[in-house]
Amino acid sequence: MKSLLLGSAAGVLAVTGAQAADLPVAPEPIDYVRVCDAFGAGYYYIPGTDTCLSVRGRVRAEYRYFDSEYVTHWRDYDSTQFRARGYLYMDSRTNTEFGLLRAYNEVWVTTDSPGGTNLSLWNSFIQFGGFTFGKTQSFYDFVVYPTWAWYLTPQVSDQRQLMAAYTFAFGNGFSSSISLESADERRTDIVGYGYGYGGTKYPDLVANLRIDQGWGSAQLSGALHQVWPGYNPAASTPGSEVGWAINGGVKFNLPFAAGATANLSGAYTQGAVAYASSSVSVPLFAGDASFNPVSGDLDLSTAWSVSGGLGFSFTPTVGAAIQAGYLSYEDGYYDVNDFQNIDVQGNITWTPVSGLLIGTEVDYRYVDADSGSGVDDGSIWGAAFRVQRTF
Repeated sequence: MKSLLLGSAAGVLAVTGAQAADLPVAPEPIDYVRVCDAFGAGYYYIPGTDTCLSVRGRVRAEYRYFDSEYVTHWRDYDSTQFRARGYLYMDSRTNTEFGLLRAYNEVWVTTDSPGGTNLSLWNSFIQFGGFTFGKTQSFYDFVVYPTWAWYLTPQVSDQRQLMAAYTFAFGNGFSSSISLESADERRTDIVGYGYGYGGTKYPDLVANLRIDQGWGSAQLSGALHQVWPGYNPAASTPGSEVGWAINGGVKFNLPFAAGATANLSGAYTQGAVAYASSSVSVPLFAGDASFNPVSGDLDLSTAWSVSGGLGFSFTPTVGAAIQAGYLSYEDGYYDVNDFQNIDVQGNITWTPVSGLLIGTEVDYRYVDADSGSGVDDGSIWGAAFRVQRTF
C-alpha cells in the first residue's frame, strides 16, 4: 500500500509539471530595425524611436606628384606623396512639429607619407527648423566645381565655418539665409604691421539669396568682415576697418547628357581676400589690409576672382571634368605685392561598378607677380591618381 501511494503521488507531480511546462510564456519584447524611406535610401529607424539614421563611409587611396618653381631647396622637398583617408558619415533625422530635426557628423582620418596621421571634423552641425548650429559649409560659398581640386582649389571661396544661421524657405526652390560665422578662418594678414591681427572682436556677417530648381541653381551672397589690428605697445594702434565681399554663381544642368553640368562664378572683395579665393597663393604677401606708415591707418586690399567649368560623361561609367579660374590681388598700400593667379584643373574618372571610382587629375597654377616684388613669376603643378570606394 505504501509503494502504491508513493507511485501515485509521483505520477500526479509529473503530470502537473508537464502541464506547467506547456503553459504559454510571454516573449521578451524585441525592437526590430525597420527601413526608413522618408529621407531616401540607406536610412533606418533607431529601434524604439522615430529617428531615422544613416551610417555611411568611404575609403580613398591617392598617389601624388607635385612640383613648383618656388621651391628653393628642391632636394629637401617631398614631390612624391602617398595618402590613405577614411571617412565616416552619420546623419540622423526626425520630423517634428517645428520642422526637420537633423544632426550630422562627418569625420576624416588621414594618413600621409611623408607625414603622419590626423583627425579632421569636416562637418558637425544641428539643424532645427530653419536654424543651423555648428560647423558646415559657409553660407557665402557657392561650391559647384566638378573637379577634385585635390591641391590647388579653384579661384572660389570654399570654406567650412563654425556658425549660427537661419534659412528662410520661400517655396518653389527659393531661399535666403543669414549667418554669423567665425572670422578666424577668413583672416589672411595685415601687411607691413608687425602685430598682425588682434583677437576676434565680432563674427563675420553673411547673407545669401538662392534658387534650386530642375535646370540648376544660382546664388548671390555677401559678407562683412572686421579687420581688427593687434595692439601696438610702441606706438598708437591703427583703428579697425570693415572689409566686405560679394559673390555670385550659377550652375546649369545640361540637357544633352546625364550628369552634365556647367558652372560660372565670380567675387569682388575689399579687406576680405579669403572671400575671393580660399587658395590665395604663397609665398607672395597677401593681406586683407596694409599698414600705411604715412597716415598711420589701414588701407584695405582688393581682390576679385572668376571661375568656370564643365563636367560630363562619355559613357555611363567614364566621365571627365575641367575647371579654370583667375584671381587678381591688389595690395592696399604696397603696390609691389600685387599678383595674379591663373588656375586649370582637369580629370578623367572611371566607375567600373557602383561605389568604386578610379581616376586621375592634373592641377596647374601660374603666378604672375609684380615686377618689383622680388618674387619671380612661376608655375605650380601636380598630378594625382585616386582609387575610392564609397559605401
